[in-house]
Amino acid sequence: MCISHNEIERQAYIMSEKIRKNSIYKPIRLDFINGKSTEFKNQALEGIGNGRDLPLVSQVILEDKEGLRFGIEPNEIGFRYAIGEITYKEYKQLQNKESKLFIGYVTALSSGFLLISWAALKLFFM
Repeated sequence: MCISHNEIERQAYIMSEKIRKNSIYKPIRLDFINGKSTEFKNQALEGIGNGRDLPLVSQVILEDKEGLRFGIEPNEIGFRYAIGEITYKEYKQLQNKESKLFIGYVTALSSGFLLISWAALKLFFM
C-alpha cells in the first residue's frame, strides 16, 4: 500500500479549497505554518503551488461584510463557521473543546502505557 508523504498537507489544502468555494465570507488569504502567506486570487489552490511543495496551511483568513477579519483552521469546525452554520464564538468554543479532548486522550494513553510498562517490569524482574 502506497501512502503519500504529504497527506496531512493535502487534506489541509482540500479543506481550504472547500472553505474558499462555499464560504459566506470573502476569503482573503492562506497563512502557512512557516509564517508565510498567499493571497487568494480567483484560482484554485492547486494552481498556487505550481508543482512545488508548500508548507502546511495553518489558517484561512476570511472577511465579513463589515471588514472584520477572522482566522479559521482548515478543518470541519472551520468549515461549519465559514458556511454560516455556527457563530465565531461557537467556533472558538468547539476548538477549545476539541483541544481539551485531545489533551485528555494523550494523557490517558500515556498513563496506560506507563501502567503496562510498570506491570511488565514488575512481572518479569521482581
